[in-house]
Amino acid sequence: MESSSLYRELDRLYGEPGADVEGFLREALRRARLAGDGSTCVAVANELGSVLRLRGDLSESEELYNEVLSELERLGAGDDERARALINLGDVYVAQGRHERAVESFDRAEALLGSGDDHPYEVSAICNNRSAALRGLGRFAEARRDLRRAGRLLESVPNSEGRRATNAINLAQVLIDEGRLDEAEEAIAPALEAYRTLSGGRDVHRPHALATAAKVAYLRGRYEEAEGLYRKAADVLRDKLGDSPNVRALEREAERMETLCQP
Repeated sequence: MESSSLYRELDRLYGEPGADVEGFLREALRRARLAGDGSTCVAVANELGSVLRLRGDLSESEELYNEVLSELERLGAGDDERARALINLGDVYVAQGRHERAVESFDRAEALLGSGDDHPYEVSAICNNRSAALRGLGRFAEARRDLRRAGRLLESVPNSEGRRATNAINLAQVLIDEGRLDEAEEAIAPALEAYRTLSGGRDVHRPHALATAAKVAYLRGRYEEAEGLYRKAADVLRDKLGDSPNVRALEREAERMETLCQP
């Protein structure tokens, strides 16, 4: 399957609630492997790895991104392609809680891309995602520094509303970790507003924004509000990717909030 056909079909499937995106990608990857089509394997494995990461199937996602890196090396791919694969792998490490490994992966990606002048979108992604790993290591000042740098880089990137919203989520999470809840609530508000309309309200990052807002509400003792936000996050994620470990985790948090609401 040509890359253009792959992405057209993905766009169609992502536009249909409950569509079997994972099944489509698994079949496309099986065919590409049988055909020995390395370039298509890279494209499909990248997409499938992202779906599995968002679903919470982290071990297989990690395997796919390592396969992508090996295939890119075999194909003699350029630095920018290898850097994007390292960013994806770093995201998996963050989700696994392997924060040192994540920082190493993001640092390797940044070394391939340089200062960011030629690749502002990719380097802003590195800064944004590395901030999550730095949070996990308790290095909050470094995390905020990365987020400020990402914001500056995105000023030069057209149509980067979604990426700026992700930047706001990450900043809110750092502020939560530091106990600065007023600032965190202020930071997450523009992300919630942006994701109401991006991709028709079905942007894959919207559940992350809703869950972050839910955590702020929980920490401020607004349990009913937190319950509603967690349930909305679970519904949006299920609508986008079907049932998954991450959907069930959000539902468990909603149930915990419901219990806290009871007298």
